[in-house]
Amino acid sequence: MKKVMVVACLVLLGATAATATPSQNEALEAGFQLSQITYKEPGIMKESGFMYGLFVSYSNRKEFTAKFDGLMAFGQMKYVGSLSDGTSLTVSGIKDTMIELRAVFGPAEPMSDTLAVIPYIGFGFRYLYDGLNNSPSGYGRESNYLYLPIGIESPSPTRTGWTVGFTLEFDLFLQGMQVSHLSDADPGYNDIENEQSNGYGLRGSVRFIKAGRNDIIIEPFVRYWKIGESEKEILTYYGSPIGMVWEPANNSTEIGVRCTLRF
Repeated sequence: MKKVMVVACLVLLGATAATATPSQNEALEAGFQLSQITYKEPGIMKESGFMYGLFVSYSNRKEFTAKFDGLMAFGQMKYVGSLSDGTSLTVSGIKDTMIELRAVFGPAEPMSDTLAVIPYIGFGFRYLYDGLNNSPSGYGRESNYLYLPIGIESPSPTRTGWTVGFTLEFDLFLQGMQVSHLSDADPGYNDIENEQSNGYGLRGSVRFIKAGRNDIIIEPFVRYWKIGESEKEILTYYGSPIGMVWEPANNSTEIGVRCTLRF
C-alpha cells in the first residue's frame, strides 16, 4: 500500500497534462492521502493502522473565501483489547472507512500587512465506520461528528517556484453520535445510539507548494480528537433491560501526508 501511494505521489508531481494556470481567485484541488491513525480508549483498548484515500477541494477567493472539501479514505486496523470476561483479544485486518465533508469561509486577503494570515470558520462532518463485526464477539461501530472548524492559514503563493505555507485549526465539537451494532455479536442485543457532547479537535499542516502552470502541493499533517464520555443508554437482551452502556472517553491521533495538484 505504501509503495502504491509513493508512486501515486510521484506521478502527481510529474503531471503536466493540464494547461490552464491556476487562478488566484478560483481553484480546484485533487489528490491522494496516506496516514497512520491510532484510536485509544485509555485502559480499555487501542486500534491503529494505515488509511489511504482520495480528496477533492474547491475554493473561491473573490470578495471573500469559500472553500469546500471532501475526503474518502479506507484502511485496515489492528485491535488490541479484551473481552467482557477479561480475556485479551487481538484482531488484525479490520476494515475502516472514513468520510469527511467540510465548508469554511473567511476573508479573501490577509488581515493586515504585518499579520499575513487568513482566518476562517465553517462547518464539518466526519463519519467513520469500524468493521470489527468480523471478529469473535465483535460488532460494527459508526462514529458521527459534527464540528465547527476555526483556524488560520497562510495566503496562496503569488510567485512561481517553491514556497511554504501552513494551516492551524481548532475544531469545536458540536455533537456526536456513536452507533454500536451489538446485534452483530449476538442478535439478542439491541443496537445502541450514544450521544456525545464533549470534546474538541486540533489539526495543523505545512504545505510545500511548487507554484507554476499547475500548483503541486506536498502537505504533511497531524490531526487529533479528544472526545469525552457519552450519554448512557439502556441495553436489552431480547427486549428485557439488562444494563446501561456508554461510549468511553477516547482520543485519536492521525499523522499523514497529502499529495495535491491544484488546477
